Amino acid sequence: MKKIVVGCTGILMVALLFASCNSSADNKSAETGKTSSGENAQVSAKITNIAFIKVDSLIQNYDLYHDFKQELEKKAKKLESDFDAKVKALERDMKDFNEKYEKMLITRSQAEEQNNRLLMRKKELEEEIAPKMRNELIEQETVMNRTINDAIQKYVNKYNLEKKYSLILNGAVVLVGDQAMDITSEILKGLNEEYIATKNSK
Repeated sequence: MKKIVVGCTGILMVALLFASCNSSADNKSAETGKTSSGENAQVSAKITNIAFIKVDSLIQNYDLYHDFKQELEKKAKKLESDFDAKVKALERDMKDFNEKYEKMLITRSQAEEQNNRLLMRKKELEEEIAPKMRNELIEQETVMNRTINDAIQKYVNKYNLEKKYSLILNGAVVLVGDQAMDITSEILKGLNEEYIATKNSK
């Protein structure tokens, strides 16, 4: 979930910003003999206005993810079934060819021609059909992940128009945090409600 994640660099930048603000305030106080507690309070309020989302947990419980997963599994089974059927057909034809060849029911030229055709089919299965099926699944999974990521990002953006958090982090980078900052359940509830409403309207 690249768009949502603010990694260690982002956290470090916040820390540096906070240190920079404090340093500037201290220098100003030293020069003027006045405190800047009001400014520090504003900076502190901005820095602590942070929430985090446990993205892995969010995805695992997102209805859109489960629907996509079922579609992907269904397609994988169909492709596997189609491939197995092609393999079995080839095996039957190879067996039939071998029987005819052993009984000398075909001429040498016929045997050579049929053998070449069977080898070409085997090569096509291994080098073209199997990779194509794998690529189809990979492509569908990639689209699935991008669609989920896009849906989450859009919803979080909309959610934050009202909440106005300074930062929303991926919980994977939060080692210790106030659970009051965990908005995973709120985001999940909103996402599922939005998805179900969209699904039912189709």
